Amino acid sequence: MINKQEIEERKEVIKNDIQTVKNRLSEFEVKIKEDVALINALTGALQQCDYFLKEIDDDEPDLVSDSDSDIDDDEPDLVSDSDSDVENNES
Repeated sequence: MINKQEIEERKEVIKNDIQTVKNRLSEFEVKIKEDVALINALTGALQQCDYFLKEIDDDEPDLVSDSDSDIDDDEPDLVSDSDSDVENNES
């Protein structure tokens, strides 16, 4: 049969187990707060990436128009060819 001493010992083990679980829960609460902060930071970074991608998409038409000006860059070559003709005529 079980005696009073065994019950008292069992109570102490249970109290220790309760304290262990409470401590673990406190640690998990801290980790949850840290993870929530991490999720917020990562979400902000993701939003910033979306913003940058949108900015790039908005800037692309400007880049296309810049490449159109590259066609105009060929014209100075024609001028430089005529400049060399001028140099040849001067000699």
